[in-house]
Amino acid sequence: MKNPENVAPFVEASQIITELKDRANDILSSVLSTKLSAITINGKGNFPYYWQDPSNLKFNKKTYDWISSNLRANTEPVQLDQVFTNYFIDAFSKVNYSLSVQDTAVLNDAHTRATDQQMALLNAWVAAYNTLPPATDTMQPIDIIMDKIATEWANPSTTLYQIQKSDNLDALLNKTPASGKPILPVLANYLDALGATISLQNNVTMNNGYLSKALKNVQNPKKENGGLLLNDDSILPAFEVTTPLNEILNGLKNTSQTAQIDMQVTRESESRFSVSVEGKTGFSIPIFDFFTLGIGGNANYFSEDIAISKNSIQISMMFTGVTLVNFGPKDFNIASNMYWAWFDPIRKAQINSADKENISGYKFSPDPGMKFGPEGPFGLLNGVAISNYPTVEITVTGEDYKSIQKTFEQSSSATLSFLGIPLASVKESTYSSSYSVDHSKSSIKITLSPPPSLVAGNNRDSIAWVLGAVVDYPAEVSDDVEFLNDEELVAKGAYPNYQLYKDNFGTTYCSVKKVKSHAVGATWVSECLAAHPGTSPAGKPWTSPKQSGVIWP
Repeated sequence: MKNPENVAPFVEASQIITELKDRANDILSSVLSTKLSAITINGKGNFPYYWQDPSNLKFNKKTYDWISSNLRANTEPVQLDQVFTNYFIDAFSKVNYSLSVQDTAVLNDAHTRATDQQMALLNAWVAAYNTLPPATDTMQPIDIIMDKIATEWANPSTTLYQIQKSDNLDALLNKTPASGKPILPVLANYLDALGATISLQNNVTMNNGYLSKALKNVQNPKKENGGLLLNDDSILPAFEVTTPLNEILNGLKNTSQTAQIDMQVTRESESRFSVSVEGKTGFSIPIFDFFTLGIGGNANYFSEDIAISKNSIQISMMFTGVTLVNFGPKDFNIASNMYWAWFDPIRKAQINSADKENISGYKFSPDPGMKFGPEGPFGLLNGVAISNYPTVEITVTGEDYKSIQKTFEQSSSATLSFLGIPLASVKESTYSSSYSVDHSKSSIKITLSPPPSLVAGNNRDSIAWVLGAVVDYPAEVSDDVEFLNDEELVAKGAYPNYQLYKDNFGTTYCSVKKVKSHAVGATWVSECLAAHPGTSPAGKPWTSPKQSGVIWP
């Protein structure tokens, strides 16, 4: 089923999609951790919810292309745009960890005193592997060597500080290859020589190492670093849908969850309608951008025979099976060096870059010249509220009601489009029609029902109407963003961590187990809200390596 490249109908009809978003917010309020935003459907079309290909159980590329999009800058309603990972790479590749002028002087002094031990370590590496690793923009060979030892020669990964304090290097560095065994005592001597400055060296070496690994994972995704295998056999940076497919299908089958909008339509001119939604002030829209109905060989039956100036027209649309689907990028895991999405360094770089000389930490070099809030384009979606394609009721009051009745007596199927999106077409399936007549009011009510394939479809091409979206600007700096300090990041990893949020009654809820990613955490928040009716989140959820508050479940 094709969807339009032109987004103009959705922009002009923002009142309609805002109303649908509001309906979905009301229906899903108990499971939403943040309110839905109105979204414009553009060339990517409505949501391909069958994210797992039933023929091979691989991730559906159509779903991937949808959820991996960034948000276009400064649009209201929001619009999907290009590939988000391109913007991530652009910003993330310009982040590095560096010390303040004062800390640099302290560490340089320690390096001077430890020159002999550093040279011994470099020579031991060359003796084992014939060559030194090439320097990068942010890491010298000595840094690369120590990062490799701490992250690849230990399971789980460790730190330079832990190596320095260890009484048993063989146990700590339990993945050391045989060729690396002679290097360990030389490494220990070097770290001992650095003394108390080890924390500074650790921060520079390890944090730039983590940055390098996350960047490599997104630039060169493969199975070994958490890349996602799609059903076209490509491997791309991993995104995940955390709502199980069976829950999506069951939600779409639940027709009691219905978002309904009522619209009054009048003929404004030969080419335009005036549409009023729920009795509000009307807006003007081209007739073919709003709604079309084809029947009996006449593709323009609605505009030519129904919605004419002498008739009173009301259209009701029922979007059944309103369901929330959560998804998002797979967060970089420091402990395992898997996946890629790591936004904390970008947020910190925005703050630290204003005073680079006096702050040790993540900084931009050079500045990416990118905005990270709604002015964008560094934004993406963490979920959508979807429904089945709508059932449509058209009530026509006027002297032509009998001729309209006759038309529908002769045909029981119709083709429709709404806001430029085909709801059914001759080439595919058609809507079925029925009607009832009220002669006392000179009116006819036409009911148009979607084909079975558009209600909880069960193949990889199945799509659902998007009522609203969960918008996320993951690198935006705001007052309620909580940063993990460097020790917590190194020791615990950005993920897994405990998920927490505070509700509107001031109660803090915390997950019983550590969540593995932002998307998994969002799902937990939704489930916790649903389990506590009448509550809603107060501010953004956060993560922590420590539990606090009410542990749920």
